[in-house]
Order: sequence, then structure tokens, then C-alpha cells
Amino acid sequence: MTNHAEAAGARLVSLDEAPLKPIHIIAVAASLGGAALDGYVLGIVGPSLTLASRELALSALSQGLIAASALIGVFVGGMFFGNLADKYGRRPVFSYNLLAFLVLSLLQMLVTEVWQLVALRLALGLAIGVEYAVGTSVLAEFSRRKGRGVLLGCFSLGWQVGFTAAFVVGSLYHGTDWRFLLATSAVPALITFLLRLRLPETPMWLKARGRDAEARAVVTRHFGAEYDIPDVVLEKSHASPIELIQSPNWRQHVYSGLFWFCQVGPFFAIFTFVGPVFQMLQIHDATVVDIWLNSLQILGAVFGLLLLHWLTRRHFVIWTFAVMFAVLLAIGLFPQAPVWVVVALFAV
Repeated sequence: MTNHAEAAGARLVSLDEAPLKPIHIIAVAASLGGAALDGYVLGIVGPSLTLASRELALSALSQGLIAASALIGVFVGGMFFGNLADKYGRRPVFSYNLLAFLVLSLLQMLVTEVWQLVALRLALGLAIGVEYAVGTSVLAEFSRRKGRGVLLGCFSLGWQVGFTAAFVVGSLYHGTDWRFLLATSAVPALITFLLRLRLPETPMWLKARGRDAEARAVVTRHFGAEYDIPDVVLEKSHASPIELIQSPNWRQHVYSGLFWFCQVGPFFAIFTFVGPVFQMLQIHDATVVDIWLNSLQILGAVFGLLLLHWLTRRHFVIWTFAVMFAVLLAIGLFPQAPVWVVVALFAV
């Protein structure tokens, strides 16, 4: 059935040009809530390991394996399962992936062996890998053209807020139950899951799959009958990871992938084991310093959104990594520097 605007021969306005609607706000909250949850899940393991090390008699290898298991899961989940949303739809993957977060978070309460914790953290990492792929897709398809780049940049800001929140919760928690501390990620998972239940399927995905009537119904209900859906072409969803390096764009894939790896690896390693690092530096008020450092990272993420307007993408990547290289080199070459210098370098 044609809507009134079409029947009247009116010119439909692109959905990208729609004014701010409640559906935009819900989509942003549901997407960035998932990003914050990802950061929280990865960040809460640091304070929890400090409490769990004695009970589980964790060696350095065990601690590293527990910390790295989620990152391994992220790698595998993003590479092999990130295209589930293209095949089955944004909404089911977007919703049920959060249900997996909720269940896996609560299952951590039952851990009694190291291998069980490693397995659960690996599964959580798989869910995070899927989240990275579907979260940005939903945010892009439910956002307006104006400000879309900034919104997508906010995904990393949301992640940093969640990561920092995990350290704040870990610092304020004065109990000894590390299982409970790990399971606190169930709270943001439940909140975000309930938010996502309010989102319909994205009109772009429905139209790309030839389900025009359903796409039209979503637009009419949430945006208005006067809006049209931009043409969207989904790439084949069964592409293998090998095709990433065999395609004509393999240089771009390797380029962006290596920079991402070099950012995430040192960052996660440093802030997972920042407690022992501060102890070695004889920083006794490590909690306050840690919270300040995480807060500075949020400010850095906000500043990064501003830099997106001032620098080209290439210069943005090169110069931020040049600064990180210089700082990490200074920390490594001058471990006996005054404490305030080391803390300042970490802050930069």
C-alpha cells in the first residue's frame, strides 16, 4: 500500500536529512551503551585479578592468559562472526548478543578453576568482537548525515567511559569477592539489553534485503511518511577472512588492522597490570593516580573527536602514534625517573 505522501506525488526527503527523533536518541544510547559495556568487561578484569590472585594462586602466566583471553575472543569474534548482522539482521544480533553478555557475566559467579575463567572471558571476547561490528552498523544506519562522523567517533569515547567506570567500581569495592566484581558487568548489560529491545530493524538492512514493505513501515512509524530510504548494498555476508588480504584493498586492511593492534595491545596490557606497575614504582596512593589517568583518557577521547575536524585521517593516525612511541620509549629508557615524571608520561 502506498502512503499518503507517495500517493500525492510529493517528493520524499532522504532519511539522512530527518530532524532529531526519539528513535535517534534510543539508537545512540543502545549503541554507545554497548561500547561502554565492552570497555567495562575488559576493564573490570584488572581489579578482579588483584583479588583473585591469592585464592586461585595465579602465576604471571595465568594472569596473562586470563587478561588476554578476552582479546583473543575479540579477534576471533570480529573476524568470523562480525558478519552475522549482515546475514540475519541488525536487530536480532544487536539484541541477543547483549543477552549473551548478561548470561556470561553472571556465570562468572560460579568459577572455581582458572580454565573456567579463561573460557568465560574468551566467550565474552567473542561477544565483544560481534558487538564492534554490529554496534557501528546500527549507529550509522540510525543516525543522521549531519554529525554521523562524530557519532561514530563517540563509539571509542563510550568504550573509554566504560573502561574507566570499571576501574572506579574496582577501586570503590572494598570486599574480597572477585567473582561478584566480575559479574557486575551484568548490570550495564541488562540496561543496554532493555534499551535495544525498543529498537526496530534498521530500514536500510530491510531495503537491502528486498523487504521494502517492512522498511517502509519502520520509516513511517518512527520518522514519518515523508521520508525515503537511501539505497544500500550489502556485501556478501559469507566472505572469508582470507579475502581480506586477497582483495584489491588488502593494503588498507593491513594498514588499519596493524594500527588497531598496536594501539589495543599496549593499552590493554598497561592498564590491566597497572596495579603491579604502580607497586614497583612505590606509588602508594595508586587508586587515585589510576582514576586520574583513566579520566585523562576520557578527555583524550573527547579531544580526539575535535582532532577529526582539524586533521586528515592519515595525519591523525601518524602523529598520535608518534607521541605514543616517544612516551613509551621514555618510560622504558628511564624507569628510575622521579615518580611525578613517570605518572606524567603515563598521563600523556
